Amino acid sequence: MTKLKLKAITDGKDKNRYCGPSVISALTDLTTGEAARLIRKQSGRKTIKGTYIREVREALRACNIVSFGVKVEHPKPTLARWLKLSKADRTPGRVFLIAAGHHWQLVSGRRYTCGRIRDIVSIRDKRVKRRARVSNVWELTSDNVTRPDIDVSKPKSKSNPVYYQIRKLVKQYPEYGLFYEVERREYDYTQYWAGMSPELEDFAINLNHPLCDDHYCDCFEEVRDRLEEMVEFAKKHHSKIVSQ
Repeated sequence: MTKLKLKAITDGKDKNRYCGPSVISALTDLTTGEAARLIRKQSGRKTIKGTYIREVREALRACNIVSFGVKVEHPKPTLARWLKLSKADRTPGRVFLIAAGHHWQLVSGRRYTCGRIRDIVSIRDKRVKRRARVSNVWELTSDNVTRPDIDVSKPKSKSNPVYYQIRKLVKQYPEYGLFYEVERREYDYTQYWAGMSPELEDFAINLNHPLCDDHYCDCFEEVRDRLEEMVEFAKKHHSKIVSQ
């Protein structure tokens, strides 16, 4: 493939909006959905939102990307201070993975990206959370970034009218960030997942709404029904989130 370099995050049709899969996508040719699938298959987790240090590093290793810990001063510096202290080390071509403010982000030289911004921007961009506290930093290297040996391709859905109803819901309400995932496991066992945008998910958690912890489904029919519930929830609350 190619040597390591920072590039735009790729979502494709099986997007995952969270920061762990996003930084993996920004360093490989995996979509965020494929990166999330890689983490799930390596860790055995059912769904990927927040990610642990080990999970992200192991997923990168599966793509032939090695991570080396970089010493961070104590107490934890802000991202702005770390960028200032590391200026001499951040030469072109060197890539750093940073955990700051419970959020994964990538820096190479003066270039920055993360799952929240999703584009490659300057480290001085106003959207960069420069006051976030840096807890860990790794330098990433690779002489040849590859695809993992694990099959992370999106499973093909069988012809099912409910599948097209699901796709229609996702397409009809893009502002709600609706998504679904299908994972076929051993012995013909299949898992289904349904969800909505992080903002709506957080709002459901704050309200202690049943949808905040109701993502697993047994079949496509349940996925459709769950997404329909999420649409009704979003219609009621989305305008409140946008106005905040």
